[in-house]
Amino acid sequence: MAELAIRILQYGTTLILARLMVAQDFGVWAVLLLFTQLAYVLFDFGFSSALIQHKQVTARHYNTTFLIYLSSAAVYILIVWVIAGPLALFFKHIEIKPALQLLTVIFIFYAFNAIPRIRLQREMLFKRFSLIQISGVFTNSAVTLTAAFNGHGFWSFVYGVIAEQFVLTVLFNVFGWTPVRPVFDRKAFLELWEYGVNVLATRIVGYLNNNIPGFLIGKLIGLDALGYYNIAYQLVEFPVQRISKNVLRVMFPAFSKLQDNLGEYRQLYRQVVFYLGAILTPMFVGLAMVAPFLVPVLYGPKWTAVIVPLQFLALAGFARSVWTTISVVFLSMGQPDKELKINLSLALFLLPGVYFSASLGLNAVVLTVSLLLMTFVVIGQYKAFSLIGATWMSVARKFLPALAGSLLFLLVYLVALYLGLSRLHNVLVLIAAIVGSVLIYVVFMFKYDPQLLKRLRRILKGESDAGKD
Repeated sequence: MAELAIRILQYGTTLILARLMVAQDFGVWAVLLLFTQLAYVLFDFGFSSALIQHKQVTARHYNTTFLIYLSSAAVYILIVWVIAGPLALFFKHIEIKPALQLLTVIFIFYAFNAIPRIRLQREMLFKRFSLIQISGVFTNSAVTLTAAFNGHGFWSFVYGVIAEQFVLTVLFNVFGWTPVRPVFDRKAFLELWEYGVNVLATRIVGYLNNNIPGFLIGKLIGLDALGYYNIAYQLVEFPVQRISKNVLRVMFPAFSKLQDNLGEYRQLYRQVVFYLGAILTPMFVGLAMVAPFLVPVLYGPKWTAVIVPLQFLALAGFARSVWTTISVVFLSMGQPDKELKINLSLALFLLPGVYFSASLGLNAVVLTVSLLLMTFVVIGQYKAFSLIGATWMSVARKFLPALAGSLLFLLVYLVALYLGLSRLHNVLVLIAAIVGSVLIYVVFMFKYDPQLLKRLRRILKGESDAGKD
């Protein structure tokens, strides 16, 4: 329920902002995120995953990590202040410089909320963690909308993120207080670094793979095109971030505890594939299906250029969701280097693919990205299966019900369009499509598994249904 509340709040905020802002505002904000997110990836050093995966964590590990985070914050603030001016000139938008410089305050907040956040995850206190997240998202939405209504444009995003990180820092320390001191311990550092360096490298490459398209779109096609891409990307990113990555966050400690018991590990993995597929497959199929009616109704006619990129990105969103199940295998089995190699291979194809397709326009870039992601997901899945001794058939059986149910409501929708549904008002078509598809899918899935909701709740709590698969 917490994740549902977060998604609804974020979706609602984006819808309102799309009515108040223009495409360029979203494009400038996307540029700002490109560089602040990169700093955050580097900032972490992979130590958060190392602390969760490490079997025995002591005060030495927490103290050393805290010192690393404080040092990182100081370094990245300095770097961003230096490069902000050249970046503003590169993207030909002068306000990028002061906005980036102001955003550096979030690195200080990261340094002071990281340790309690990691401890809550390690101890699997997910209810408390989710409530804190909701508070942060609510703060972000409230501040961003207030600023947007007062005509602050893309600066509204900046103010919202800073307010969110301030609230998260306060709440994580109140409800997950962990006494730490900035003290360096060489042995603790090396223990975390041995695992974390591969996670760090993987995240850097993963960051580049996710953001290369936006960077090149902003430079080669323009900030307006980047704004359209950003809106479409946000629509598909919400399920990835708030469902797939939440499952990864919840299940990572559970999988890590089973790394020496491959039988139970495979059992839990197949369960996660089934329930993740049961939620996300209809979401992405449905999103691509109703995009021609959804975008004009929710965002207005000025955003129709989002429709085709959104349909292509639905495929990319599905690929990224599947990737989380692959990533959790590599991380929990202590072999993040395998994920790194796959991400590096993807980057070698992604950069030239996006660069050359940019001359054909935004739609061509998005299609190229989606097809490349799907290709490398298949490769990653093969490597993950080999690592845990799973077979394609055993996992495919868990995924097929969700795919069959989604194709069923898609077929009914296409028939309805052929029979004249599209002649109705966009709002009526959208309501009919959503309600009809949900009913068809729910009936189909509960025929397959009457205990769907009960078992899903167990998975989200990190519990295995061993012996019930």
